[in-house]
Amino acid sequence: MKGFFTLLLVSVFSMPLAFAQAVNDDDITNRVNQAIINNDNFSSSDVLVVSINGYVMLAGQVLSDDLKQEASVTAAFASMHIRRLINELEVVDALDTSFADSDQAILNQIIEVIPELSPATMPVIHNGVVHLMGQVTRDKGSEVANTISRMDGVKNIRISYEYIQ
Repeated sequence: MKGFFTLLLVSVFSMPLAFAQAVNDDDITNRVNQAIINNDNFSSSDVLVVSINGYVMLAGQVLSDDLKQEASVTAAFASMHIRRLINELEVVDALDTSFADSDQAILNQIIEVIPELSPATMPVIHNGVVHLMGQVTRDKGSEVANTISRMDGVKNIRISYEYIQ
């Protein structure tokens, strides 16, 4: 299911040519994802990896602060092309995936408005928290964040934009 949402997000919100990437985000995502999968310590974790222009976000759930830190180290060693690592992993007592339907509902709302507002915005949604990535101007980033903050089901917005201009 996680792979489906990642694929959906990347395909719906792919960056235009004006934001050509100096790095291969697919390669970065694959390398970091594979490093997480190959590490047995994360077998009871739910880690989503997304890379946009070398900005790598880790979202999801882990069972300890040590695992959260280990995920950052694992990601950093997996690819030398990471420009910025954003670790938004949530430390929980037990994994909870009951929010998948509500996250999908938020994504559906975003899909309706974001392409017109900012096609360079990539939302990552986990448990009602919307993480915004991509290359935008400060004004456009604020407009997108304000629009999403008024959507049903959104608990919080975390901005990890790379600002241009």
